[in-house]
Amino acid sequence: MRSRLIVGVLALWSCQSAPQPTQSNNPSDKDTLRALPPALSPDPYWTDLSRILAGLLPRDTIYWRSAIRDTAWTNYATQVERLWSKRKQALYDSLLVWAARELHPYHTWSGKVFYPFSGADWATVYYTYPKGSFYLFFGLEQEGDPHYLRKLYPLDIVRNLRGTYLTLEDLLRLSFFCTKDMQVQLAQGKVRGLLPVFLALFARTGHLIYKVEHIYLKEGGVVDTLSPNKPKPAQSCWDNPITGLRFLVARPEEPIQEILYLSLNAANAGIQTQIGSRDILSRMRPCVTLIKSASYLMYGPDFTEIRDLILKQSVAILQEDSGMPFRSFDSTAWHIQLFGVYEKPIPLFRSKFQSDLWKAYRTYPVKRLPFNIGYHVVPGQSNLLWAVRKNPQATLPPIPDGTKSAAQKQSITPLPPRSIPMDTIWTALSLPPSDDSFKNLRPPTAAPFGGSE
Repeated sequence: MRSRLIVGVLALWSCQSAPQPTQSNNPSDKDTLRALPPALSPDPYWTDLSRILAGLLPRDTIYWRSAIRDTAWTNYATQVERLWSKRKQALYDSLLVWAARELHPYHTWSGKVFYPFSGADWATVYYTYPKGSFYLFFGLEQEGDPHYLRKLYPLDIVRNLRGTYLTLEDLLRLSFFCTKDMQVQLAQGKVRGLLPVFLALFARTGHLIYKVEHIYLKEGGVVDTLSPNKPKPAQSCWDNPITGLRFLVARPEEPIQEILYLSLNAANAGIQTQIGSRDILSRMRPCVTLIKSASYLMYGPDFTEIRDLILKQSVAILQEDSGMPFRSFDSTAWHIQLFGVYEKPIPLFRSKFQSDLWKAYRTYPVKRLPFNIGYHVVPGQSNLLWAVRKNPQATLPPIPDGTKSAAQKQSITPLPPRSIPMDTIWTALSLPPSDDSFKNLRPPTAAPFGGSE
């Protein structure tokens, strides 16, 4: 009898202490893209690696001993700590407080969160919508190979972090990634792709890592995994199959959150030709959306499908002016609140000036924005638009002329990635280049043939 009682108590304790998947209040979230296991434990390797990549000490200091004693990692950790502290103070702390006040009740939305053209910018979307159960990211950048990374020795990892650091530096200094530079940076050495950037940002936001999977899309937008014995073929984000990463993460004592990153081309040509892309993107309703530093791609005729999907599936959208043009938001369907200042785009995108948005900032009620975000890094020049569906269940009215998708099928030539060279950014923003303190780290070692992307 005593043994039965002990077993029962242990079973009850196990059930109460095991992390549980997020329970969403949104009925349509029952058809999640992939069902979560009923109970998981944090993965010690991925959790410690995420801390190493974030410049934080791992919990297992024996396995990682050679890495954390190496000057390559100590230099890296010092610089990442400096960058993170400055960006957190300048943006993330204020963003969290501001979003809780201004985005209610969607700040605590527990359903699907969409972040198009995002790269690996986990921190910004997390501080905007921290309670989501499922986050969908996409970008042009290659994801990296978790199977290959896990085979590396700790010293191999910390001596190949230059590309990861330079990508984090762009995000944490500017609040956005620079596409062309990031594609070069993330192809350096053995630690490649967006995988290490995601892991570093998970650790910096206090998350434990439960699972990391290398995934690809099948017909119908079905997510499947790439096993260690089924490596990803050499390809770009323009090819089939679409590949990416799936993470399960959680902060201590909080529900598990699922994050999916897809390396895909979101131009009309990509959505029409890449297997499963339209299907998986079309399953995001209802969602809340964040659009930041999106290169004004959705202003033109080549990205109308993704723009229409965002407008049809989102119940709330937060964006700055590089997202969708102001004319996309029909006043009969959306409540609009403007924040900050709108004068003109930065010189790099001067052709994307919106006269209707300029007038709106002088006729609509406008609230103060207590931080800088997006391309406008000069203090006091940033803007945000907060759009909330008046009736989330209703079908949206027709999209205004000038923003409609072409009804007829047409032959579309894929566009090259819209790149933002760093030297152009510094000129456009009148910012000094970063200090060279990290350049003393050991140069990257070439990846062996057949390694990660």
